[in-house]
Amino acid sequence: MRILYHHRTRGEDAQGVHITALCRAFEGLGHEVRLMGPPLPAGGGRSDSGKRDNATLLGLPLPHWLYEVLALGYNVPAFFALAAAILRWRPDFVYERYALFGVAGRLAAGIFRVPFILEVNAPLSQEMKDHGGLVFQGLARRVEDRLCAGATRTVVVSAAMRDLFVRRGLPEERFLVVPNGVDRERFHPGVDGEAVRRELGLEDRFVIGFVGWIRPWHGVHDLVEAFARVVAQRKDAALLLVGDGPAVPELRARAAELGLADRVVFTGAVAREAVPGHVAAMDVAVQPDVTPYASPIKLFEYLATGRPVVAPDRPNIAEVVGDGRQGLLFRPGNVEELAAQLTRLALDPGLRNALSMRAARAVEEQGFHWEANARRVLAVVDRHAPEAT
Repeated sequence: MRILYHHRTRGEDAQGVHITALCRAFEGLGHEVRLMGPPLPAGGGRSDSGKRDNATLLGLPLPHWLYEVLALGYNVPAFFALAAAILRWRPDFVYERYALFGVAGRLAAGIFRVPFILEVNAPLSQEMKDHGGLVFQGLARRVEDRLCAGATRTVVVSAAMRDLFVRRGLPEERFLVVPNGVDRERFHPGVDGEAVRRELGLEDRFVIGFVGWIRPWHGVHDLVEAFARVVAQRKDAALLLVGDGPAVPELRARAAELGLADRVVFTGAVAREAVPGHVAAMDVAVQPDVTPYASPIKLFEYLATGRPVVAPDRPNIAEVVGDGRQGLLFRPGNVEELAAQLTRLALDPGLRNALSMRAARAVEEQGFHWEANARRVLAVVDRHAPEAT
């Protein structure tokens, strides 16, 4: 098949990882992909899962209203570019990563009667209203709902997100739940973390770790607080925080206040190719918090590398991890429960080993990888191509 993939992101975080990995998976299955959108960074971006930063132009923050006007205006050149690509290249379907007010792909695919698959990673009309500010709220919601309902199929990354749209009145059968995945060639149980341990002075430590761009809402503050409680039970414990971000200075200060400065390792940003070794250096990997509809890529990277996972008990996480299946869950925001689950793993090597084996196995058995995701999308196109309008 010929697949025209359209996006409107610079891909500087997990968005770039997702786009690059899925396109490679399509190509690995023998299909031809043409990517349209802003250039992606080399390596596919940072490992990240979270809300978007404020929009900028030439490094300066944009007012919300101006960003939204520009997002609407982007549809004009995007539509003509997509229409030209469809006429010249004759793709079998258009695959689009949803962006706020992004109607160009749907319009172009509809006019030329090409199947249109929409991938939604966040309900942006709600997310931006709740966290980033949104001026044209009603319009954003209507556009989002029309896009989801009008696509040949809308791919969402969690059942929780599908249910959110269903509660808004959209038909459940229009959605396909496809959680994010992992590159199995880079993340697997055979990845060696010893070199990273030696480099960071963690050879003989029990390492609890986190990977990602560190923002205040990622819950890493709770992880530091919980870690202080773990140290009381496991004297050789260390906390490895892989990544950079605006919350790091405050976290450094808090670690020092708790007397943990020599136990908490901040690596700063690391190259994408170095992430597997850092994950493998962990004895336990943590997802401290997550929005209730997201599908964090780091979670699948943890599992594929065979790391026991501790994560918040939210439906979108439980559907992947399951309490006691591949990891342990705690009530979101409950530092005591987070500390208790970390301590439980710190003191029970048998449980760690069992979770580790089940984590790596789940990636294969449940298809938590990009090739499986690509196959799911292709199967939908094969079944429903006649529905293109």
